[in-house]
Amino acid sequence: MKTIKDGEERRREILDVARKLFINKGYDKTSINDILSIVDIAKGTFYYYFTSKEEVLEAIILEIVEDGARRAELILKDKSVPLVNRIMMAIMAQAPEFEGSDEIKEELHKVENAKLEQLYLKAMLKRMTSVLQEPVIEGMERDIFHLEYPTECIESILLLGHMMFDCEVFDWKMEDYPRKITAFLCNAEKMLGTKEGELNEFLQMFGQLS
Repeated sequence: MKTIKDGEERRREILDVARKLFINKGYDKTSINDILSIVDIAKGTFYYYFTSKEEVLEAIILEIVEDGARRAELILKDKSVPLVNRIMMAIMAQAPEFEGSDEIKEELHKVENAKLEQLYLKAMLKRMTSVLQEPVIEGMERDIFHLEYPTECIESILLLGHMMFDCEVFDWKMEDYPRKITAFLCNAEKMLGTKEGELNEFLQMFGQLS
């Protein structure tokens, strides 16, 4: 006899199974029937929760954004870490941290999946701008940051970091990254209006300082 599960539990099961299949088999090679056979539900039940396989992937992408935001919130709560460090660590925490995340990112950044890339970017900017707003304003009040448009500054840094290091739109070689990371942090300092060299510690984290 099949176990009757509540709606949220069933939806969670579909997402978990789909994520594993997308990672191990590939999004294009995974069918709705593949998901159904493992979850052991009728097609009608699947369509009660999702209208398509693409919508399942969209839900997974939104979960990735939310996971990154929660990690960022935990980092920002740790007042033992200097404010500037907390903010940059929160931004860096957006990189997915689950097995197979590289495969999901690869699917996300494919040219034919521009809609999914846009979904991720819009959701990430909205969620993370909200998370970072308070600490950036705190930095302004403490005379650490000097800027006129805090919301737009956060959006710009998030967007720049995403485009430079997540989208693979640049054909960079490994030896290019030290300069690119240095430039990104230098520009972030200027946008935040903080003192020069404030973010050098993050160069050390990337192994870029001798």
